[in-house]
Amino acid sequence: MKKAILAILLLAALPMTAQLNDTYIIPAAANIPGLFNTQWATQLSIFNPQLDHTLKVSVTFLPTNGGKSSEALITVPPNSVAFTDNALKEIFNFDVAGGALLVATFPEDNPTVPDKVVDRAFLVTTNTFNNSSSGTYGQTIPGVWTGLQYYTNDGISAVAHGVRHIAKYGWRTNFGAVNVGATSVKLRLNVYDRNGNTLVKNATYTIPAEGHYQSQLPIEVDHGSVEFFVDDSTHNAAVFPYVSTIDQLSGDPTYQSPTLLATASSLFTAKNADPTTLGKKITNAEARIARDRATRIGEVTLHER
Repeated sequence: MKKAILAILLLAALPMTAQLNDTYIIPAAANIPGLFNTQWATQLSIFNPQLDHTLKVSVTFLPTNGGKSSEALITVPPNSVAFTDNALKEIFNFDVAGGALLVATFPEDNPTVPDKVVDRAFLVTTNTFNNSSSGTYGQTIPGVWTGLQYYTNDGISAVAHGVRHIAKYGWRTNFGAVNVGATSVKLRLNVYDRNGNTLVKNATYTIPAEGHYQSQLPIEVDHGSVEFFVDDSTHNAAVFPYVSTIDQLSGDPTYQSPTLLATASSLFTAKNADPTTLGKKITNAEARIARDRATRIGEVTLHER
């Protein structure tokens, strides 16, 4: 792992009020069968904390391996929750699909709401679960908005640790990422064992434009770590990586959003003196570009159960 680094958990450094936003990424969502007779679906919960106005929330599906995206609107009344047990089926009518979600409130969808982030702010979280005959086994995948950009420019990578990917014990780990940018990028990863020895260096994968990618780790590791880097010739990417470890005996998953890591030199420059400025924040304007390329489904009503 890089020498002389400081770990920065960006959201923990922010005041609680700043954790509300008008634009989020859910890096992974599914309605799809998996290995070892698993069946995955994604529950979606959107909370409108505004006490005096309704919000129309845009949900854009960015498919695995890229391709045509889809967008729908969901109305959430004041101080209320919109919820679905199977987001990809109920919102987009996908019987089998995997990818990521871009969730945002746009001024043009909310013309009577003041055009300020705080007035259009909401919360979103998901639970992607294996729906087995003995019950459900799920992993919380929260909405995030700070990702990786071109590593050579800003010196920021991201690391997930305590990772288990070892077949004889029944552990299987997938890594993945969603790229919100308009061009494909390269995601590099290093895998280290628990003692810091490098097992894999600079394994490189293509993350499609406005799309999602997922694969198994390229080597077995027990309680090791995975470090992610982004190479982007446009210097405009916003990439959100993750790891998910599955107990193959039960189908029980565990999800990690990697923590951003900054080199000391990049952290203490005048530009990056404030830790909360590190990383690539996806903006409402960038989200609009992605959703404008999507097929518009229109407004969808989530049914109570």
